[in-house]
Amino acid sequence: MAMMLISACEGPMGPPGKDGLDGRNGRDGKDGTSTQWFIQDCEVFSEHWKRVTDPLMGNIFEYGFNISKLSSFVITDGAVVCYLIQDNIQTPLPYTFFGEYNGFLYSENYTFEASPGYINFIVKVSDFDTEFQQPLKCKFRVVLMW
Repeated sequence: MAMMLISACEGPMGPPGKDGLDGRNGRDGKDGTSTQWFIQDCEVFSEHWKRVTDPLMGNIFEYGFNISKLSSFVITDGAVVCYLIQDNIQTPLPYTFFGEYNGFLYSENYTFEASPGYINFIVKVSDFDTEFQQPLKCKFRVVLMW
């Protein structure tokens, strides 16, 4: 019982500490800026995919969009996040889909490349006749944060 009484007591309050500073930039947090973001949906119709032969990957399909907010600052000091949207479900890229077509198994790998002012969506289809079949219509969401 005595231990409970002794451990429950508090001593006198000490003097207040110095105002805190952010050790990385020496600011007190009051003069910082808030995070900015930009969201753009991009739709690629099946007939718009362009087949390109890549020396390492073989046949790939790609389609690009101009995005003026995509600056070199966003690429190097911010974040570029892309999603494939299917049936109102967002799936972050890269994404691999596994399927079956006429009894044959295949995979589709969705990814992207970002450069200032431009984003390029890429689809790599394995074990599929890319000479006669294009990827289907796709909807993507691009999210930029800085």
